[in-house]
Amino acid sequence: MFRRFLPFIALVFCASIYLLAATERATFVLTDGERKSGTVVFHGDQHENLINGYLNLGVENGKDMTFPLDQVAIIDFVGGQPPATELASLAAQHTLITRNGAAQAGRFVNMINGDTLLWENGAGDRQQYAIRDVARVYLNPQSARKTFNYTAPAAPPAAAAAPDARGTTVQVDARQIWTDTGITVNRGDLVRFQASGQVRIGAQQEATATPDGSTFDPRTADPGVARNRPGVGRYPAPGVAPGALIGRIGNSAAFGIGTQSQPLPMPASGRLVLGVNDDDPSDNSGAFTVVVSGR
Repeated sequence: MFRRFLPFIALVFCASIYLLAATERATFVLTDGERKSGTVVFHGDQHENLINGYLNLGVENGKDMTFPLDQVAIIDFVGGQPPATELASLAAQHTLITRNGAAQAGRFVNMINGDTLLWENGAGDRQQYAIRDVARVYLNPQSARKTFNYTAPAAPPAAAAAPDARGTTVQVDARQIWTDTGITVNRGDLVRFQASGQVRIGAQQEATATPDGSTFDPRTADPGVARNRPGVGRYPAPGVAPGALIGRIGNSAAFGIGTQSQPLPMPASGRLVLGVNDDDPSDNSGAFTVVVSGR
């Protein structure tokens, strides 16, 4: 009879170890604003939480809730309302906020052992953070701002300027999604762009792009790149070549620019920003030089 109880005792013992190991808790704030809370669980030989693109939370019945990574806006370890300055400072890519208020842009990699967060900084270096030292990880800044009802303050009128016929030179850094030109346009304005230079949109040797873009696409060239880059396939300007010079006005849709010489009619009114058509600027380098002028 004693032997009959041994498997049951072993099962209870293993379950106790699992619960003790996974003691950190988190709330996943989804892109639709819904919140799900539970324990930071882990599975497999690598003790990972993010498995095949799905994050996991442990719940009271001993089962996991799973969520696609691209449907989670925030991994929140402390709760409460983030300060407006934190929401204002979010980068276009992932942002990690420590409990002492420090922010670091980069890429969320995984959570392991139920107590450690793996992070890749802007230089591509892997780092480890104890979850007890992390306040929040923003995976989708736009949804996060919407969830917390944050609206960026409007630019002061004095800072706005119409396109100058003589031209304004702008350096469009490939390492950031958008570069502010300091120019405000009206719908229908004809604006000329003279672009030059070359950028890199990945670590591969062939990942170079002119303002007209590149035939090389980092999303599809290496399956490992696609697997490890959340939100792949969501270039700012769909249908435009990877790495091409693009523009956007306010929150309107992005549009292609390239090296065409004819003035472009502006599709909306507001502040003009320029960028490189890439979904993840963290491994980019170089800049385009663009002269923006009125017709």
